[in-house]
Amino acid sequence: MELIEVINQRRTVRDFSKEKVPYEIIEKTLEVGLKAPSYNHLKQWDFILVKEQNIRLALTKTEEMIESVTDELKQIFEKHDTLAKDMYLEAIPKQKKMILTAPELLVIVYKPKTQVGESKRVYDLNCLASVWCCIENILLSFAENQVYGVTFVPKNTSLVKRILNIPEELEVAAIIPFGYMQPNSKIITQKKVKLESRLHINNW
Repeated sequence: MELIEVINQRRTVRDFSKEKVPYEIIEKTLEVGLKAPSYNHLKQWDFILVKEQNIRLALTKTEEMIESVTDELKQIFEKHDTLAKDMYLEAIPKQKKMILTAPELLVIVYKPKTQVGESKRVYDLNCLASVWCCIENILLSFAENQVYGVTFVPKNTSLVKRILNIPEELEVAAIIPFGYMQPNSKIITQKKVKLESRLHINNW
């Protein structure tokens, strides 16, 4: 498959079939993730595949997860762009379900150069930028095999770390439920952006 085909095929999916993803695909995908550029060339990223249901349930309890679209939730996003509002109202109520029911659950861990809360310059966040290059490699590699995921960034990473026994000096970048797409999954339309409206030469 050509790279442009993979990029066009890559999408966010929150509803998964029960079909298991072969370990060979997972292994290959994580190896592709490790080929991403890193700010210090050390690729200080680790992966946790969460298999046990009781651990997944504990992860969902690290923060409040709304399981239905309420009037309060609608009000929060009332003034958002229509596409963004549709995405949030579709995504937020599915967070708990996707963590509990996705065939696979991947946690991406990285070693921060500077703790996010202590960062004062963009340079301090180079480690965070590079781990997201790794994550995008993973999502693209999955898409090549018709496997899809969604990135969930937890708010209470200290609790997530405690549940998964992650060393204190490391940080959680994202939790990724993934699997094969459930038939008739709702896919939120992407905003169409014309390059000429975003490209600037020499200055703004």
